[in-house]
Amino acid sequence: MKALMVIDLQNDFAKPGGALYFEGAEEVIPHILRKVQEYKKRDLPVITTQDWHDADDAEFDLFPPHCVAGTSGAELVSELLSELQDYQHHYVIKKKRYSAFYNTNLDEVLERLGVNEVELCGLVTNICVLHTAEELRNRDIVVVLDERGVKSYDSSEHEWALRHMEKILGVQVIRVEKT
Repeated sequence: MKALMVIDLQNDFAKPGGALYFEGAEEVIPHILRKVQEYKKRDLPVITTQDWHDADDAEFDLFPPHCVAGTSGAELVSELLSELQDYQHHYVIKKKRYSAFYNTNLDEVLERLGVNEVELCGLVTNICVLHTAEELRNRDIVVVLDERGVKSYDSSEHEWALRHMEKILGVQVIRVEKT
């Protein structure tokens, strides 16, 4: 079975004023919403991940405080929440580290659903998207990633991560010709 996985499309990353917002982050939202609609029409699973940190999380030694559990910054963007409202095949993974697998029940969810292919999108390309893609590939799950659905605060790191996922991890990266 195929599933869509939306990584960390949260206010603190994707909305101006968010703790780790970067210019252009919100550009992925329309593409991701179209993907969610496609998966809903086919009655396929949509898995969303959320960075979900304690107020004193060790990650804040590396990054400013962000996505603190229960805050508005940690919530999924409103457009995504609206699109997924009452969708019975929506699964939420709250995570404390870069990989959506670390200390979560994602393995169990994927196994129970019989997922063998994941279409991956979200934020940030070279951090949580990359580390989750690596874990998916380590489990021999096919990963497809459309570059229109991912973004990073650093364009060179974004490009490096896309190349790394494609060349080293075997992710099927869909490139779109720039006009």
